[in-house]
Amino acid sequence: GFFLQSSLPDYDLLITKATVVDGTLQPPYQADVAVKGDLIVEVAKKIKGTAKRTINARGLYLTPGFIDLHTHVDRGMYFPENRACLNYLKQGVTTVVVGQCGSSAWPIFEKAEDQIKRWREEGIGPNAALLIGHGTVRRLVMGDENRAPTPVELERMKELVREAMEQGAYGMSTGLIYLPGRYAKTDEVIELAKVVASYGGIYHTHIRNERDQLLEAVKEAIEIAEKAGVQTHISHFKVMGRKNWGLVRQACELIEKARARDLEITADQYPFRFSSGYPYRSLIPISTWRGEGQERLTNRDIDNIFGHLSDKELIDLYQKTTPYIPFHEHHWQFLRSLSRERLVQYIGRSILSTEYFQGPENPRERMFFYKRLQDPQEAAKIYQEVENYIEELVGAENFIVGVCVEKKYEGRSIREIATMKKQSVGKTAVELEMMGAKCIPLQMSEKDIEYIMEKEWVGTGSDGVAPFYGIGLTHIRSYSTFLHKIKKYVLERKTISLPQAIRSQTALAAEIMGWPDRGRIKKGAKADLVLLDLKHIKIKTSISNPHQYSRGVRYLVINGEMVIDNENYTGKLPGQVLVLNKK
Repeated sequence: GFFLQSSLPDYDLLITKATVVDGTLQPPYQADVAVKGDLIVEVAKKIKGTAKRTINARGLYLTPGFIDLHTHVDRGMYFPENRACLNYLKQGVTTVVVGQCGSSAWPIFEKAEDQIKRWREEGIGPNAALLIGHGTVRRLVMGDENRAPTPVELERMKELVREAMEQGAYGMSTGLIYLPGRYAKTDEVIELAKVVASYGGIYHTHIRNERDQLLEAVKEAIEIAEKAGVQTHISHFKVMGRKNWGLVRQACELIEKARARDLEITADQYPFRFSSGYPYRSLIPISTWRGEGQERLTNRDIDNIFGHLSDKELIDLYQKTTPYIPFHEHHWQFLRSLSRERLVQYIGRSILSTEYFQGPENPRERMFFYKRLQDPQEAAKIYQEVENYIEELVGAENFIVGVCVEKKYEGRSIREIATMKKQSVGKTAVELEMMGAKCIPLQMSEKDIEYIMEKEWVGTGSDGVAPFYGIGLTHIRSYSTFLHKIKKYVLERKTISLPQAIRSQTALAAEIMGWPDRGRIKKGAKADLVLLDLKHIKIKTSISNPHQYSRGVRYLVINGEMVIDNENYTGKLPGQVLVLNKK
């Protein structure tokens, strides 16, 4: 039986004749790459030896696996059906950073270790690093109250951040534009960021303003970096709203001055002109739609609607109306810990945020609105208000119809459709809204996107989700960010070179997150690999049909395991939960 011994292959995987783009800025070169276990064990012009599997990669580009610095896939990956995160694997993504914008990667009612344990036992597609969400922590300790924490509350918040860091979180995220994050003053964030810094963690931030106050918001991020001594990363760096376009140049200057003073500040971006996980925006502002006297709900309204229900009835109602939250023991503990007042407000707001305002789909509100349109003076006023809103936001030429029952309007701007209909922008917008059209404002300018992309400290973050395939209208970035960036900005527009694009989504991202063994093709690195067919990249998503997998990734290897094999998903879940090595 001795001949069996010698016939064991030298490698698990041998990739030959590949054009290697290794994550650094050096030009592509021809090489063979050998993998054994979960490591790259050899990179050479020619590798002799046998392998369990050999792939002739002539004509294909071999790059490190892509690292997505900013995703919200954790909510979808909660469900076993979405653990693979196939929409990301098909783009070449091998690692995701989750728990962004102040919302923890694990549901509010669990601890980091619960999520890590579940994912390790059940398996995930890409590797994942978890952040603790500041908003989640704040809400646990003080609800949605608009005030500074008391010294006792601040201590409790620090404890929760410390606990998450101890259990394996990589850092903390804030969403200073969302509730309850926006109620936090800078010094509160600094205190919590100091805890993160003491573990060598990273602070990711959705800054306080991405419009006309962009510069102030960037200055705040720099102040937090400096005073907390924490490595700081700005999420989905951009400026929105036509009148603010161009501000990113001054924002970049602020960041570069801070970097010159040795502050560790970086950013990521997604390469699209429109924002938001659910990108479709109403064409009629709520104030116009509701007219006079239909104001937002107050706390007293919620008490009036829900105050008569018992705790049990409240919780039963909550469970029926928020099916996306799987109920665990942690959940009960959390709800039981709330005071009666907070329970009513928490559950009432959760239910009403899904039920209360549905625009044209809400028959009662539609009836009032329709009645106002019958009065010529009132109608003229409505059309003017709507037109002003659209022009102020992005301009009618930058508001695009994504989904419409009248298919001829899909993909066209409101301006074009108004011309086709020979009527005003305001009237056209109201007609489209009343027939349920879903429209997208292009909030960013192409020039700004390209300006940011060229910066050597800006990585790639899709800001996407792991949706149920085919369900709902998601942003196309969930299916196409990484390959879209290469196709549009490298191959078509030539904004950046191929090595620059690959570095921004591999080695740079690994460096930002502190992973010396990922994001590069070199001996000893983890075998996270993409074999890309550059000539045949196909981005199939459109705003009318976002659930379309991208094409171009021929093979994908995660931790040495073949996950995409000749464009087909193998069913494997080799992703690891990456945890911070504590200092």
